[in-house]
Amino acid sequence: MTSSPAILWINGPFGVGKTHTAHALHARVPGSFLFDPEELGFTLRRLTPPGRQEPDFQQHPLWVPFVLEALAEAASRADGPVIVPMTVTDVERHEALLKGLRERGLTAHHFTLLAPPAVIHARLRRRLEGRHSWAGAQVEDRLRELAGPRFAVHLNTYGRTVDAVAEEIGARAGLDLSPSSEPRFRRWWRVTWAHRR
Repeated sequence: MTSSPAILWINGPFGVGKTHTAHALHARVPGSFLFDPEELGFTLRRLTPPGRQEPDFQQHPLWVPFVLEALAEAASRADGPVIVPMTVTDVERHEALLKGLRERGLTAHHFTLLAPPAVIHARLRRRLEGRHSWAGAQVEDRLRELAGPRFAVHLNTYGRTVDAVAEEIGARAGLDLSPSSEPRFRRWWRVTWAHRR
């Protein structure tokens, strides 16, 4: 375990498996905490007058500062790493987040999950989102944006279990994972339905 509070940011296109990987890590890293920046985005959208809202809540001028302050607070209260599954493809926003975490004394480990487009579309269909859904329509563009070196470390999830990906993240972040206990299908079902918006 790292000596300073650690943030595990799990990036990647919609449908690649960020949330499932985050839950697998959370279940196997004692004291860890799951942090979902989408909740702050939804709150900002609700507090912004209709007609004046940004198309993407990440474009709201308060989203990055709110996420940074909330993450620092969560890290100060958590007994282990804070796990953040969130797609961020804008380079400037991504760098502002990582720089802000470092300035707050937080160790930030960033991982981008990738897979071939056809694989991601198949995963989206399993959670009842097709190619023409909001998430499905963005797969190719997001993959292209995230393939650059600034979004490393890249992890290919194709042909790998969620637990295998979680174990690689844990190893790269210097974490000791406890054995996996929940059956994979049960966890997939629980996480998929809990995360539906």
